[in-house]
Amino acid sequence: MIRILLHHILVKLDDATEADETYRRAKALGIHLELDKRVYDAVEYGVVVRIGPTAYKDLGADPDCLKVGDRVSLTKYSGKKVVDSDGTEYMLFNDSDILAVIE
Repeated sequence: MIRILLHHILVKLDDATEADETYRRAKALGIHLELDKRVYDAVEYGVVVRIGPTAYKDLGADPDCLKVGDRVSLTKYSGKKVVDSDGTEYMLFNDSDILAVIE
C-alpha cells in the first residue's frame, strides 16, 4: 500500500497504447508497434487513486474539488512513477499538476 503525504495525488494513468492514435490505427490494421518511452511519459489522463492530506489547501482551493475515482487531465511529462507492493504502477503528482476533472 502506498501512503500519500502532503499535497501529492496518486493517479492510475490511462493505458498509453490506447491513448496513442498511431498505435490504435496500427493495431486496427494488425500491425504491432513498440511504443517509445516518450509516449508513456506523455500520457495526459488518469484516475485518482489517493489524495494527500494537504492537497489544494496550500493553494487556497477547496480541498474537496477532487475525489478518489475522478478522471483527470494531467500536465504532460510530470509526476513520479511509483510501484505498489503488488507490482501495480502509479504516478505521483503534485496537486498543481492536475489540470481538470473530466466529467
